[in-house]
Amino acid sequence: MSDHEHRSHEAHAAWLERVAPYLDDELIPDECRAMAQHLDDCEACRRELARQQAVSRRLARFGAADGPSTDAAAREASAEAVKRRLRQRLLSPAYRRRGPGPLWGWMGWAVAALQACVLAVVLGWPSWEARQGVPMVRDAVADFRQRVSGALPPQASRDTAALARTLALPIEVIEGPGVEFLGAWPTALQGQPAAALAYRVEAHTVVQYVVSGPLFFNRASVRDAVAREGRYVAHLGDQAVVGWPGDNAGSLLVGELPSESLERLRL
Repeated sequence: MSDHEHRSHEAHAAWLERVAPYLDDELIPDECRAMAQHLDDCEACRRELARQQAVSRRLARFGAADGPSTDAAAREASAEAVKRRLRQRLLSPAYRRRGPGPLWGWMGWAVAALQACVLAVVLGWPSWEARQGVPMVRDAVADFRQRVSGALPPQASRDTAALARTLALPIEVIEGPGVEFLGAWPTALQGQPAAALAYRVEAHTVVQYVVSGPLFFNRASVRDAVAREGRYVAHLGDQAVVGWPGDNAGSLLVGELPSESLERLRL
């Protein structure tokens, strides 16, 4: 690398190092304005900003699924501190650029691999899920297969308002041309309360499972898909699954129809 190229690289590295404090509103106003102007002209820094924003969202969702605490204020402050340290430590451009000598370099790779595993646990790396699938989805499909093989459960009712109060879940019935609502009943996915709503669509039975927000966003593959596409789509055997988030809840629509047909039902 020439001296000019080295100076250019170092100058741009300084901008990259400002991405994290810019995202956390830690720059003074003049620095913030300069960084905003630089982002308008620098695609590399925009990519870095988008990447760190995505990680921040995933960390936030991870924290949101932890549940209540006896000291909510202290817990929130502690969680935010941990999230910030994780993101800044593991995603900092300066940290990624370190390149010590051979022995320390090898140890650095080992430490980086260990930290990557820690980050994978915290963020829910989807590689394991790609092999094993999403448990919530597996439970929904298993329940669907059991229900469509026989009659609706005896407790099935068209009174979704009462079911919503019982389960403390927001329930919204799907409506549209060619969609007949058959009834709803309480069930469970992954050991957590859920609502099941059955419909008749094109001579097929389709079941919508409404679950809590923490359960819906519990797996990284679901979070990633929703962040990218606004929905989660999967196929297990003859069944297609389309999931989407709602207000403090999420829905999984399961049926023996093409996923495109299921997606159209939720619009």
